[in-house]
Amino acid sequence: MDPAVFDRVLVAARDAGLDGPVKLGVASAPGTAWTATQNDRTWPVRLDAVAVDPASGGVTARADFADRPVLATLSTLGIQAHMGRLFGVANQVALFLPAAGILALVVLGYRMWWQRRPTRADRRAPLGGAPKRGTWQHFPLWFVVPAPLVLIAVGWAIPLPGASLLAFLVVDGLLGLARRRAGGRTAGQGG
Repeated sequence: MDPAVFDRVLVAARDAGLDGPVKLGVASAPGTAWTATQNDRTWPVRLDAVAVDPASGGVTARADFADRPVLATLSTLGIQAHMGRLFGVANQVALFLPAAGILALVVLGYRMWWQRRPTRADRRAPLGGAPKRGTWQHFPLWFVVPAPLVLIAVGWAIPLPGASLLAFLVVDGLLGLARRRAGGRTAGQGG
C-alpha cells in the first residue's frame, strides 16, 4: 500500500475540519472510499467522520456528531461518562467515589450483620437486634404500595441486580416459611 495515500486521506480529513486524534479506515475494496473518524472522546466530544476518495483526496461523504439524533447523542455521552472518558480524571474520580461508597456499604453491611447475627444471643449486639420478620407490615401504606413497583422497575432497567434481588427474596421467603412451619410443629408437639 502506498504511504502517500495515507497522507492524502489525512490531509483531506484535516481540510474537512477533523482535528485532534483521527482514525483512518482503509478501503475495503479498490476504488472505494477510505474513512477518517475523529477519536477524541473527551469533552467536548469530537466524533465527526468523513469518507475520502483515495485517488483524488476529495471528501465524498460526511457524518457530523452534531447531526445525530438526540437519543443517540445522549447514549454516546452517557457511555463515555460511564467509562470515565468524558471529562478525563475528574470523571474518573466522580466514578470512583460512588464505587468506593458501594464497596464500603457492602463491607460494613456484612460487618453489621456479623455483629447482629442470630447466633449472638449470648452477647448484646452493640447496634441492637435485627428487625423481626414481618416488620414491613407496620410501614405506612404510601411506602408499602410503591416499593414493589420501584423494585420491579429497577430490576427491569438493570437485570443483573434485579435477578439477584429476586433470588434473595425467594430464598428469604422460603427460609421464613420453613421457620414458620418448624415453629408450628414445635408448638403443636409441646401441647
